[in-house]
Amino acid sequence: MFEIELKNSDEMVIRAKEKLVNINVAQSRVDAALPVGDLVGAGEYEIGDIVISAKDTKEGGVMYRIDIDGIKIGLVGDGVKTEELDELGPIDILGTANAKIVSIVEPKIVIPMGNMDFAEIKAGVKLEKKLRIKNASALPPALEVWKLD
Repeated sequence: MFEIELKNSDEMVIRAKEKLVNINVAQSRVDAALPVGDLVGAGEYEIGDIVISAKDTKEGGVMYRIDIDGIKIGLVGDGVKTEELDELGPIDILGTANAKIVSIVEPKIVIPMGNMDFAEIKAGVKLEKKLRIKNASALPPALEVWKLD
């Protein structure tokens, strides 16, 4: 089981078992309270049960794929080109500020970040503080939008 919260429009916080990971897409920075400090930029990181693959984008940012308990989370900031999204692979949960990316990635859950206009996404909207996922079978069968405040 894990939880997802938004700290602000650029930061997603993931709690899995005893690990807490804060990913800031605007700063391309992962804070996991590691002795080496924050992880900055592209790379492959394993933090307990959380596996993070950070890929550079053409605009100088980073997009993230986070794997937890067989569930794949994509975190895409501003400036990602649609042709770069293939590098993420299949995604179950997507955090983004760009509604157009949703139809390309086709996740089960979308977490709007920033000033995303999710009205054009044809899906039910849930307003919550946190998204809690027990396992992959708990994912919805059809697209849902989770507005986390």
